[in-house]
Amino acid sequence: MRYFIGLLFFLSTIIAQVTDKNFKDETGDGVSVIVFTSEWQEQDLDEDILKGVKGYQDARIITVKSEDAKKVAKKLRLRNFPSIALFHDGSKQEVWKGDMDGEVDCSASDIKKAIDEIFAGDVF
Repeated sequence: MRYFIGLLFFLSTIIAQVTDKNFKDETGDGVSVIVFTSEWQEQDLDEDILKGVKGYQDARIITVKSEDAKKVAKKLRLRNFPSIALFHDGSKQEVWKGDMDGEVDCSASDIKKAIDEIFAGDVF
């Protein structure tokens, strides 16, 4: 049952097939939390991380297959999957890379904090 719920959540996060060609268009407006996945990844991302972030400050969750966006993954220096990247209006803000075991060292609160920092702006 947990697998089925996780699969439904995963499918609900997919907005469009994101590729190297349309990556800038898909991430160009607002806050986007990009989850990079791969067919060969050893472990799935903890779904609680995404549940805690989805909709926060109007953040969109976009799942990208690394095979479809090889240039983007290379530019972000992603080698292990899953990995997470935070973009705001098309600009990279933060990247949390998966380790060799497929663990991403971040939580929903880490991502929310990074989103809050985007909107805090420069006070001077």
